[in-house]
Amino acid sequence: MSRQYCTSCDRPLVTCICKFCCSISNEVEVWFLQHPSEEKQAKGTAKLSTLCLTSSKILIGENFTDNEQLNSLLTDSSKQVLLLYPEESAVVAKALPLEERKNTVILILDGTWKKAYLMYQLSTNLHSLAKITLAPGIKSEYRIRKHHKEADVSSLEACAHALVALENSEAKYQPLFNSFNLFNDFQLLLRQSNSAK
Repeated sequence: MSRQYCTSCDRPLVTCICKFCCSISNEVEVWFLQHPSEEKQAKGTAKLSTLCLTSSKILIGENFTDNEQLNSLLTDSSKQVLLLYPEESAVVAKALPLEERKNTVILILDGTWKKAYLMYQLSTNLHSLAKITLAPGIKSEYRIRKHHKEADVSSLEACAHALVALENSEAKYQPLFNSFNLFNDFQLLLRQSNSAK
């Protein structure tokens, strides 16, 4: 018998994550640029983010230089596009004026640090974008993947912390952090269940 999949989260029904979703009307739009190796990654958090945020999407690829959807966004003069990427020119994300939020899109590279770096290097259309980074001192609650650096956070956490800063609304995004914690608990339970077999 073939495995049945959820039509919303695209996961097998036994590991469906829809029950952990909340619904948040984010003012600042979020686009995840996802490495192909993350698309079917059970521990990945970008999909959970897009299920929770009403204004978000995922683009799959490694080199986005010729991606039509992304380039259409980047040439839209009505939009302010920011790349969440910790390079030297990046400034710490801070609250945007109300009138700017609806016109702002943040791009988040979804992959390991090594893959995200490669994606950035290959995607020349990202190089001239204004960069933002998260405030120092943020601690990850990601318990199902190894951290190589103290400042490592999951894609969902990076997204949530950026939105908290840009929209100046911590309480609004607490349900997203709650969903993330439930997702962590579920993945750990699955891991324990599989190791017991």
